[in-house]
Amino acid sequence: MKRVVVAALLAVCLAQPAVRAVAQTVSDQCFAIGDIAAQVASWRAHKKTRTQALDQAASYYKDAADRQAVNAIIEKIYSPDAPHMTPDQASMAFTSDCVKHKAQAPTQ
Repeated sequence: MKRVVVAALLAVCLAQPAVRAVAQTVSDQCFAIGDIAAQVASWRAHKKTRTQALDQAASYYKDAADRQAVNAIIEKIYSPDAPHMTPDQASMAFTSDCVKHKAQAPTQ
């Protein structure tokens, strides 16, 4: 019986951080922005159109802030004057831009 109680308590303790993580949006996490940029660059490299990328993103991201951030990434990567980047290059570039932007933002 003690094992069941301990296992249940452990499961609850481990689940709490995961629940909080789900509530956060990708728009304020630079590593997430970089991961998304890498995915979008991969879609472009595999000849997925801008419209297909927007549709795919819409099926994954339901939060309004997330959708705005993802759509902005898609627009930048699919821009006619944007250089073609590998997923790694896109991840590094977007993560770096995010970090710089956060460093310049006034704190409240």
